[in-house]
Amino acid sequence: MPVTKYRSIEEMPPPSLTRSTADIASRIRATWNRAFLLCPPSFARGVTRFRSIVEANERRKLETARRAIRRRSARASPKKST
Repeated sequence: MPVTKYRSIEEMPPPSLTRSTADIASRIRATWNRAFLLCPPSFARGVTRFRSIVEANERRKLETARRAIRRRSARASPKKST
């Protein structure tokens, strides 16, 4: 796809977006669903209260490490299709 450089906004053609709001919403929803399938959230829903920022940071690091381990193990053992 070639890149076109314009000197001013007046030289630019009008945008070619003619999609409806419902179409855009369904595409966004599909993208989020795909993202959650590929990388599901690893934390519990709701609000977690911590006594200090240090405790919160430790929990975040622990969850990040657990998630990395799960992802590595999932890549190491690919699912077999039947």
